[in-house]
Amino acid sequence: MKTLDLHIIDIVHNSIRAKANEILIEIKDLKKDNFVDLLIQDNGSGISPEKLVEIQESFYSSRKERKIGMGLALLKYHAEICDGKFEITSELGKGTKVFASFVRNHIDRQPLGDIAGTIATFICQYSDINFIFRYHIDNDMFEISTEDIKSVFEDVDLNNFTIISSIKELIFNSIN
Repeated sequence: MKTLDLHIIDIVHNSIRAKANEILIEIKDLKKDNFVDLLIQDNGSGISPEKLVEIQESFYSSRKERKIGMGLALLKYHAEICDGKFEITSELGKGTKVFASFVRNHIDRQPLGDIAGTIATFICQYSDINFIFRYHIDNDMFEISTEDIKSVFEDVDLNNFTIISSIKELIFNSIN
């Protein structure tokens, strides 16, 4: 994975498979502290303590169509080569939290990628899930959620190119 948005896509799909109906995606771009932090937290089915250990030690996958999963292992690798850290915590029946931190100016830190497009697509494609997106730049914060979007576009199918484009533009302009 070449950009952080691809890590987000991978982890959020894990949350969707875990039947989460609320997923928080939070990015903190802390220029003054020289860190970029990524948090993805869901209220899905959670992961057993045994599986949590297994996930962190290997390329584990619970999916039947392939025997290895690389998403979490790659995120951990990318965080650690940038002098950052990686943590995953989970509780059965309550959900999972994935946290990765990167030294912002580290030469090996991946670019953010298309964060606006990624978030807009999740909000519009999975409108039955409340996605909450927070983006911090030092002391400023932008937040948007599926519930916010639904309150603006009452009774309109959000999975529509014009709406996705509008939300993507709103997010892009708000975080750049």
